Amino acid sequence: MSMKGLRRGILAVSLVAALAGCGVLNDPRGFTDAVMKSPLLDDDSSERAMTALTRGEYGTAERLAIGALRRNPKDPYALYTAGMVYQATGRYDLARQYYEVIIANRPQVTLTTPSQGGPQVRSLMDVAQANLLVVDKMLGRNVAGSALRSGRQPDLTPQNFEPMSPQGAARGSVAAEMLGEPGSMPSSAMSPRGATQAETNVATRFRVLRRLLDEGLITPEEHSRRRNTNLGALLPYSAKLPPAQGLERPGPTEEQVVDRLRALAVALESRALSPAEHGAERLAILDALLPAEPRKVDLPVLPPKDVMEAATAVGRVERLRAANLVTADEAKREKAAVEKVLDSQLAKQPVSGTASGLRQGGSNGSGAKSSSGGGTPGVSLGTAKTEDAARDTWEKIKAKFPEELANISATFPKIDQGERGTRWRIVAGPMKSRAEATKLCKVLKLHRQSCEATSY
Repeated sequence: MSMKGLRRGILAVSLVAALAGCGVLNDPRGFTDAVMKSPLLDDDSSERAMTALTRGEYGTAERLAIGALRRNPKDPYALYTAGMVYQATGRYDLARQYYEVIIANRPQVTLTTPSQGGPQVRSLMDVAQANLLVVDKMLGRNVAGSALRSGRQPDLTPQNFEPMSPQGAARGSVAAEMLGEPGSMPSSAMSPRGATQAETNVATRFRVLRRLLDEGLITPEEHSRRRNTNLGALLPYSAKLPPAQGLERPGPTEEQVVDRLRALAVALESRALSPAEHGAERLAILDALLPAEPRKVDLPVLPPKDVMEAATAVGRVERLRAANLVTADEAKREKAAVEKVLDSQLAKQPVSGTASGLRQGGSNGSGAKSSSGGGTPGVSLGTAKTEDAARDTWEKIKAKFPEELANISATFPKIDQGERGTRWRIVAGPMKSRAEATKLCKVLKLHRQSCEATSY
């Protein structure tokens, strides 16, 4: 046996030990056969990469595997080995990227994997898909995208919220009715108002796409086409087209995509890659980011069932606007669409079950009379324990809603609540009509601000 053949035999035996616990990855014999036939063995760096993998030297294995991929970006076994490194080291988003490239390339190669009935020959693409399911399970990506984008949290899979960004552009509520002693925190401030992980993942994909445009790695036409095709992931209520399925899953980082596309450009210029090879991998990377022609599209977004869910959707739009991922006009259309859907949902509810004040109906009914009590229309924005606290809260509310509350004043009538003590109401007005007061409350409630139509 030659020295090189001996090294291959030792490498195959080592891979058996290293991969025995990888679940769907592998039967040692089938993987050994596949490795023996792989063109990677003609390159010393790829052989050393797999050797490093069996030794648990993941950093070295990663560096050498990426080097091999620069020479042959479409080699399925190189992609598979890189994916295994990332999966073994817990970098599941990167592992997913490489498995997705394998699936997109549809390589006509096979592996032999274990099963209850004995060894089974499977295509490398099937194994990559199986590993993709494992990665998704580790990441907890088992919630329908339509539910995640609507802001509705599923009962069995609660999502964690990311810390709220410090831009301060999203307008939260000033819960005047829940004010306590000076320095205490309103209860509304305790509720999660940040972005879900799904929202963060979607936003990252669009941010990466914009950076590729800024750095000249894609054309304006490519950017426009991919963004417009998947705009429904950002603006689910107003977009005309449904986005590609799975955009809420973790994707590659900005640096990973940018560095890889730059490396491909260099390889093309140096003739290390043919134009066809360059185009194929570039297309696979961009389609894994934001597909131009999705094979599967997401389901329509769930409508908000109440004001709180609508407020979540509006808050999401404002965060996207603050991040400059949507334009002012796009944000305005999305908010209008949310309001329209909310009106439709509330109109279906019985009168006795509606406590939001947003029901569509005659303004001359008994409900209107009981809440307004006649007189000049206005809006009640809550109560505070002292008159000074009420005035301070009013200034905070005006600062949050400068456009909506422009040219509107406030009064602070004293209310004796018996054993509960005395409080001061915050009543803003005057309004031209009760309909205008109700419309203002609708807007404020979408931003989680307490508001009820009343007399000024």
